[in-house]
Amino acid sequence: MKDGTRFTLTEEELQASLRLRYRVYVEGMGRLKDKGDHDRKELRDEYDENARAVVAIRDGEPIGTLRLFWGGDAPFAESLVEAYHVDLFREFLSDNQICIVERMMIAEEHRGTSVALQLYKEVMHFVLNNHVEVVLLDCEPHHLNSYLKLGFRPFTYPYTYPGIGLVLPMALITGDYEHLKCVRSPFAMLTKAEDLDHCRYVDKLLSVIENRTDVLCQSGETNNRFLESIYASRTDNERTFDTGPTVFDSLTEGEILRLINKSHIIKCKKGDHIIEKDNAARTMFIILTGFAEVRRNDQMIAMVSPGEVIGEIAFFLGVPRSASIVAASDELRILSLDDKSLSKLLKHEGELANKVLMNICRGLCARIVQGVGAGDLRNH
Repeated sequence: MKDGTRFTLTEEELQASLRLRYRVYVEGMGRLKDKGDHDRKELRDEYDENARAVVAIRDGEPIGTLRLFWGGDAPFAESLVEAYHVDLFREFLSDNQICIVERMMIAEEHRGTSVALQLYKEVMHFVLNNHVEVVLLDCEPHHLNSYLKLGFRPFTYPYTYPGIGLVLPMALITGDYEHLKCVRSPFAMLTKAEDLDHCRYVDKLLSVIENRTDVLCQSGETNNRFLESIYASRTDNERTFDTGPTVFDSLTEGEILRLINKSHIIKCKKGDHIIEKDNAARTMFIILTGFAEVRRNDQMIAMVSPGEVIGEIAFFLGVPRSASIVAASDELRILSLDDKSLSKLLKHEGELANKVLMNICRGLCARIVQGVGAGDLRNH
């Protein structure tokens, strides 16, 4: 196969995309095993009949891929309409003005390179050529900052994607050129404002997505307002939690701000899977309000309280999640810490790193005292 990044044109290219899906999802992450063709080592499902695939080829092998649904090819399946909240946009748009992107994956050895951007560059060319006005996707919390930089914005409540865990619906409004420029999206360099004259519903689409999300981004708020949001449940204006040891203990306001750099507050509802068993993501979360259950084999083995950290074992050991963390109450709010910012802080800020690590250790010890066995601590 010829090297490059493109929509698949041949059966050989499509099979390369399906093989990479299998390698990354089934073999690498243990996901969607029930949908994998284990003899051919391909990951394909019934939705692929109406989808387009983009593949990146290097040295004759696939290193990146995604799939795209366009309403101009075929009507969206009802399950896609529900998952991506398509009906919110149908009030103004026809289906051929809507795209859905999913199953974006990169070979492990090429993560952190420009491969993802090259895949989305092909998507954006397709969007512009076909006068698509909104692009929809579901984003795992640890990818949120990357999609914000592209110009996507969360627009409705998070939900649990089977086998993956918590995902955040996001939308990119093609004609919102000012926003693309403001966030310095690479998409803004692919076009000019006058090339988007066909985008007639920008203001109406903005009204759909604005003030509807259950996600608050630190990058979009002042530091003081974001800190106030972290402690929003307190009625005494104290920036503390009433529970046991927390990750914020003994930290100054400046240290807390460095710890939560590029983080996000996500509101969940009872039953949402914040962390899903076997997920390979490394994101750490802090419970702000409400309670969450640690579950293994559908059995609750621990309860997590406000101020406590979840996901720390997977972050530090680099292992998949070995249990699920499920919201046990409505209006549960979590702080999603940015993996890259946190890794940089732990590497370069020794004094602050020592405080944070000590607080995490104290939290783990408290769970042991409360009766959680050491083996169960590996759940997170």
